[in-house]
Amino acid sequence: MSCPIYNSGGNNPAKESGQCEENGMLYGEYLMLDKILSAQRMLSEEHNRAVHDEHLFIVTHQAYELWFKQIIFELDSVRDIFSETLEESQTLEILKRLNRIVLILKLLVEQVMILETMTPLDFMEFRCYLCPASGFQSMQFRLLENKLGVRQENRVKYNMNYAQVFGKDKLAMKSIEKSETEPSLLDLVQRWLERTPGLETEGFDFWGKYQSAVQNLLKEQEKSVDVGEQCR
Repeated sequence: MSCPIYNSGGNNPAKESGQCEENGMLYGEYLMLDKILSAQRMLSEEHNRAVHDEHLFIVTHQAYELWFKQIIFELDSVRDIFSETLEESQTLEILKRLNRIVLILKLLVEQVMILETMTPLDFMEFRCYLCPASGFQSMQFRLLENKLGVRQENRVKYNMNYAQVFGKDKLAMKSIEKSETEPSLLDLVQRWLERTPGLETEGFDFWGKYQSAVQNLLKEQEKSVDVGEQCR
């Protein structure tokens, strides 16, 4: 493959090392920026009333969906490793990819601060044009829930009936139904732990152990807070 990023001027280390061809693919071509940067459709403009903050709203949510795609890519690769005969040497790769997912999720939380530079009144200037669109209609987020193993009772009630949200989108429904029948990451980790020597012979309750550990951690933090208040 030709070099994806070709520097037409100045020194090009990749080219000098023989890794790039003279007419290599350009940066914008490789990233298909013509499609990405032209994908911001402002409905307020179509109604002859351009609202400045709608552009920020669109870009932010498009960025979310791109990161969701990367999380799913990493998550599926980890699930594939667990689905095979897991070798000891592969655990480091699993940890690396899961840590990458955690860092992406932290980044997504931080993106909210950028969106909060738009006030509720700013949002209401163009919200009427989006009806009935909602963030709950993100198919990739639903896939994430299923692939991670989030239980139905732990979800927002709006999300429970997929047919109401994606019923007209056959491809979306097919993807969601597939994600519900495949083993989730929680299932695969549970099975792996059950094969681990030294644990309960009748099976290892990963979810129960996890909940217990979190509850113990919260109790310790509450004690720390109480001690801190007493010292004041």
